[in-house]
Amino acid sequence: MAEHRQTKNPLAAFVVRPKRIKFETQEAEEYVLLLLRRHFITNVPWIMVTVVMVVAPTIAARLFPILTLAPVNFQIVAALMWYLLTIGLVMENFLSWYFNVYLVTDERIVDIDFYSLIYKEVSDTKLERIQDVTVVQGGVIRALFNFGTVNIQTAGERREFDFEDVPRPQLVAKFLNEMMLEEEREKIEGRVR
Repeated sequence: MAEHRQTKNPLAAFVVRPKRIKFETQEAEEYVLLLLRRHFITNVPWIMVTVVMVVAPTIAARLFPILTLAPVNFQIVAALMWYLLTIGLVMENFLSWYFNVYLVTDERIVDIDFYSLIYKEVSDTKLERIQDVTVVQGGVIRALFNFGTVNIQTAGERREFDFEDVPRPQLVAKFLNEMMLEEEREKIEGRVR
């Protein structure tokens, strides 16, 4: 990962050695080495729905002139409710994409699943418990934009971690394998924290 430079883009889906990234269960001497989100291209479906929702009232008014016969106050309230619903859809999808993250630290992997503003699920496992790392990348879009799923089998309580639709899945798998080897070396040399 040393060959990848740091990005200052807060919306990046593949961030090496992110600065100012902290999480609740982070230990004092633990450093985040890799932050992953779903590839940005996975947002295209809800972005397209948003564009359709933004232009829908204008198109509906032109296709169905009878809608313009309603009182102006009713039209304004209906439009405001429609756009409020649209903004809610955008916020929900964006926050879900932005806060569903996968972290690789120097000690463990962390999967943060953000379901809503009041509920999230955080799972983690030590790097030494990782048994197998597999990359699944199928389809034209995934190959074209180089994203896929990294399946991680562990010996821990949670048997499987899936880093879904992450950019550069082969690189992520290679990095995890290197970290596993480093953990084994630390254990042999007695450098384990």
